[in-house]
Amino acid sequence: MRGILMVVAVFAGCWTGSSPVVEKASDASGATPASLDAGAPPISLVTSFVVVEQCPDSKKLDPKLANREIDELVGPCKKVPGGAAHFSATLIPGGRVELASPSGDPAGGVVPTCLLQNQGQLKHKLRLVQRCKFDVKLEERLAESPR
Repeated sequence: MRGILMVVAVFAGCWTGSSPVVEKASDASGATPASLDAGAPPISLVTSFVVVEQCPDSKKLDPKLANREIDELVGPCKKVPGGAAHFSATLIPGGRVELASPSGDPAGGVVPTCLLQNQGQLKHKLRLVQRCKFDVKLEERLAESPR
C-alpha cells in the first residue's frame, strides 16, 4: 500500500542562538546570509514534514503519541546540512527505528547526523504489530531574529 494515509507532524521553529558561518549560498527563500540584518544574528528555522507511507496499524495509532515519537526523532535537528534532507523512518514492532533512503536505494536519500545524537532517538514507544514507514523531509532556512 503506497500513498499518503495521514499527516503525522508538521512543526517549525528550531531557533539557534549562535551565528552561523556566513556563506554565499542562498536559502529556500532566496535570501543569502549576508542579506540578513547585520545587527541581529540570523536564526535557523527547521521545518519537518512527516507522512505515513505504509502502516497497516495506522488506524489504531494514537495520533498524539505518534506525533510525539516523530518529534523526539527530528527535534534535535537545529540545522540541516545542505538545507534539506529526505529519508524514510520505519518504526519496527518492539521499539526500534530504522532510517533509510525514501526509495530504498542505498545511494539516495540524506539522513542528517542530528538524528543520531543519542540512542533514545532511534527508539519508539508505539505498540505496533507490523512495521510503519514514514516519509520524512526536513528543510532549513535562515531568517532574521526577532527584535
